[in-house]
Amino acid sequence: MRNKSHYLIVSMVMTIVSFSLFVTGVSASEMNFSVNTVIPTNQIDKEKTYFNLKMAPKQEQDVTVTLKNNTKKDITVEIGINTAKTSSNGVIAYSESNIKKDDSLKYDLSKLVKGPDSVVVQASSSKDVTFHISMPDNSFDGILLGGLTFQQKSSEVTQSKSSGTSITNEYQYAVAMLIQEKDTVVQPNLNLIKVKPDQINYRNVITAELQNDQSVLMSKVSVDAKIYSKNGKKPVYTSIKSDMQIAPNSHLIYPISLNGTSMKAGDYTLKMKVTATANKQVKKWTFTKDFTIKSKQARDLNKSDVDVKANTNNSNWLYILIGAALLIIIIILIVVIILQRKKNSNQ
Repeated sequence: MRNKSHYLIVSMVMTIVSFSLFVTGVSASEMNFSVNTVIPTNQIDKEKTYFNLKMAPKQEQDVTVTLKNNTKKDITVEIGINTAKTSSNGVIAYSESNIKKDDSLKYDLSKLVKGPDSVVVQASSSKDVTFHISMPDNSFDGILLGGLTFQQKSSEVTQSKSSGTSITNEYQYAVAMLIQEKDTVVQPNLNLIKVKPDQINYRNVITAELQNDQSVLMSKVSVDAKIYSKNGKKPVYTSIKSDMQIAPNSHLIYPISLNGTSMKAGDYTLKMKVTATANKQVKKWTFTKDFTIKSKQARDLNKSDVDVKANTNNSNWLYILIGAALLIIIIILIVVIILQRKKNSNQ
């Protein structure tokens, strides 16, 4: 069986205060190629190694990334151009994902930037890859944020075998690209779109969809979420998380875990406090939203929740053991009573 594991993203990503290059769980010797940006003259901060460009409406420009092959064989590097989105963990996602684009996104960076789908880099050599940027006709405030991703073709990656399982270690670089036209400060805004029962990794959750409908990055995002039974005074579920981010014009599907318990139908109220930093200012929002979990929804989700199944199976075994113990006790009592009666009749 072929199992893609150790799929690591090696990326130039936005941290709480800035973009930086970091490598997770991998040494440089494990990488078959490296990525370097050629910083253009219209770079806003030339000390940064990601693309942070000041451009104008209708402007067209090429930017270059240099790929260096560190091996003695030719390699094929597959390339992606993506608009930044926000994962359910509150992390900026620069690579291709199944996260849907938010309705507030007016200009999709992946449509404004063109480049090759893949390139071949010859053994022990470097290759420049050019990307063409075409700005929209109309001006905009705020920022466009996305990323260029680079990954060696899967069929070329060396596989290792362990206990009959074939493991492929794949690494991906993501170079962030941030474009702006003006220095106008965009005021941040968050909306709570909807709350619903759901599952993540086959585990029951309540998800709250938070929408950042402005072209501004939010960092240091903290969420304090509590779910109450309708008119209840004590929360039945609680989730607190900090140090998250929300990409411009994107949404965060925030999960509130049920911690392995069965989902129960009924009417509920979500109360949520959110704090975020944008444009070096701290902003706060408070949301309250009623929602309903229907009986069929709860039943279907509980059937596929692996933790609920495990707890149910354990409970079933417990009931069986208790039943067996009671049966043995009853049999023993019946035998004792029969023997006692025989003894009395023989006297």
